Amino acid sequence: MKRIYILIVLCVAAFGLKAQSPEQESIKAKNIYVSFDFVKHLVFPVQVSDIEVGEKELISAERVEEAPHVVRLCAQSEDFEKETNVTVVCIDGSVYTYHVKYIANGLVDPSPNIYEDNGKWEHNDYQADVSDMHMAEFFFPSDIIYGTQGNEMSFALQSYNNQLKVSTAKDAVENSNLFVIDKNMNTYSIVIRRNETSVFTYNYDDKREYTAHIDVNSEVMDKCLQELRTKKRNIYSVGEVKNKFELSMSNLYVHEDFMFFIFDLKNKSYIDYDIEFVKCFQRDIKKSKNAIQQETTIDPIYTKDFETKIKGKSGNRLVLGFNKFTIPDNKIFEIELYEKGGGRHMKLAVENKYIIRAEPLFEK
Repeated sequence: MKRIYILIVLCVAAFGLKAQSPEQESIKAKNIYVSFDFVKHLVFPVQVSDIEVGEKELISAERVEEAPHVVRLCAQSEDFEKETNVTVVCIDGSVYTYHVKYIANGLVDPSPNIYEDNGKWEHNDYQADVSDMHMAEFFFPSDIIYGTQGNEMSFALQSYNNQLKVSTAKDAVENSNLFVIDKNMNTYSIVIRRNETSVFTYNYDDKREYTAHIDVNSEVMDKCLQELRTKKRNIYSVGEVKNKFELSMSNLYVHEDFMFFIFDLKNKSYIDYDIEFVKCFQRDIKKSKNAIQQETTIDPIYTKDFETKIKGKSGNRLVLGFNKFTIPDNKIFEIELYEKGGGRHMKLAVENKYIIRAEPLFEK
């Protein structure tokens, strides 16, 4: 009787364990296509954290750093017959997986780009003719942060504010595409065809008063700069010193629609500091070591007094002008300074409480 009781207990326990076991579930994959002369983009609702490609000799997939919720997908081999796959993981834990095939020349791709954002951003599709006898120019409603072409050997791109210039090689392929992201994260997918066209300027109109965006009025900025030079340092609590190099914020002023951040750079070593680039972001305040931060690039509209070399035992002042902004209290404004060919990368975080205390540049 005792043995029967033990057997019943074991059976009940085994059933309980089996009932609690997770079920295997397949994540359904979408079929998508690539071709050698076209570039495909995958747009997700949140930032991408991981990308995995099945066969890297057939396709490449990389996150667009200017828009980290977008993945650029390209064919690495022409006319491949095998099928491969790509899996994308986003910071909210969502997973997207795709079967990737090559689409033969002459066939129409049913999904030139993949939009998984459920209408979070505006997506636009166009066609345009280009000629190797002219420079084609495209004007967009907002300034461009990212632009790429399907075939880099056939088409070269230059961007300036909201303008994209496209030059065409004489032996260019007949058909390719462009993909553009503006500062509002809206996208423009443009199929381009090499043709003897008389039209070589395209304006994607949003009823704006002016077609081209030009830099801010230099006379106004020069007046502001002259006034900034008369100001003494009034901020002493925001700075970082690392590897005998100091980056600190000394002033913050506002004038009409502009804000001016003034940073002091001090090289306390005998080794010259060559600046490779400066980047500015709005980022989440990191709550824990493993937390993933979301970030948005904030580009300055004006830079002045900016020397790319800070000699040993010397310093300089960096003035960055922005369209005025504030940030939520759970975020920070961060400036990053990268040393060319070196390891003295600097990061400086500015909280919103400093930004809202910005003083007027000109006394009323």
